[in-house]
Amino acid sequence: MEFDEQIARFLMFLRQERGYSAHTLEAYGRDVRQFGTFYEEYANVVPLDLKAVNKIGIRHYLGMLTEQGLAMSSVGRKLASLKAFFSFAMRQHWVDNNPAALISAPRLPKRLPVILSEEQIELALNQLPQDSFINCRNQALVELFYSAGIRLSELVSLNIGDINFHHQTLRVFGKGAKERIVPFGKRAAQALQTYLHWRKQEIGTFDLSSPLFVNNQGKRISRRMVQLTVTDILQSVSEQEHLSPHVLRHSFASHLLDRGADLNAVKDLLGHNSLSTTQIYTHIQIGKIKEVYKQAHPHGE
Repeated sequence: MEFDEQIARFLMFLRQERGYSAHTLEAYGRDVRQFGTFYEEYANVVPLDLKAVNKIGIRHYLGMLTEQGLAMSSVGRKLASLKAFFSFAMRQHWVDNNPAALISAPRLPKRLPVILSEEQIELALNQLPQDSFINCRNQALVELFYSAGIRLSELVSLNIGDINFHHQTLRVFGKGAKERIVPFGKRAAQALQTYLHWRKQEIGTFDLSSPLFVNNQGKRISRRMVQLTVTDILQSVSEQEHLSPHVLRHSFASHLLDRGADLNAVKDLLGHNSLSTTQIYTHIQIGKIKEVYKQAHPHGE
């Protein structure tokens, strides 16, 4: 079986059995193909025979990526893609063992999420005029990011029918196509209604199956456009780096905990599978407490 066909079957398995998004499938496919291109030259095996792949060759591949300056997080992701691919290949009896299974992922330096203050969020939202379809759309999506704490992929895939204005809830599909219901606040509801009013005037009528956020041609807004839009808005109120849409999700979680929310409740709102993933935000709280201590206590230094 050709290598491209093996990759196609692997991606089909991830889509049908694991429910992975198109964005995730694209990343897996890209990682495995990149490895195949490297290994054909490395081992002089063209076309690639999976049974010729060994642990040493994979280590050489990871070393090459590191020498090229690829971030450790990206190297780790590519290794994870190979582990998943060869695990699938074993179940299909294309290989006898998984050559990537015992290779350890690179250790990553712990980096706390970027958080904006409540004041910065307010400033970012209040500076957006409601004088056009695009401006109202941008305010609505930023309000919804912060009010509901949803992921970028979840926001982009929302349809009109996923909004329940009566109960102020969203139906979102998270990682692995897992459905959850997420509440949103009054300000987000008002911003959404204003945006939908402008949208009807500019784009025309819509139904429950229509995408929620669209561009000026009426087509579903792209992930890239949302990233550029949100980053531009956040950069106007903060000089921190990495001001992506995910900063609003981080700020959502951190501000809930600041005001006494239960960690398990925040976990469910974020759609995390494990409480350990949510606990990163408790480290932020500890950091803030330490800063207050240093500033206020006579022996704080």
